[in-house]
Amino acid sequence: MQKQLVNHCPQGRYHMLEKIAYDYVRAIREPGANTAKIKQQLAERVKQYSEEDKNKLRELIQKWLTK
Repeated sequence: MQKQLVNHCPQGRYHMLEKIAYDYVRAIREPGANTAKIKQQLAERVKQYSEEDKNKLRELIQKWLTK
């Protein structure tokens, strides 16, 4: 019998947002990156997120931009 999967991330509530922010910053920093397209894709990806999650994502993006 297979173990049931739990519907939350064991690494914390914002782990997925952290990954999205990291991937976004990495893509933006690539030479020749189409930043407008990348920003549009991010906007489409987070449309359904709550305002609290969007604010946290902005904070995480700023964190990764300063590194």
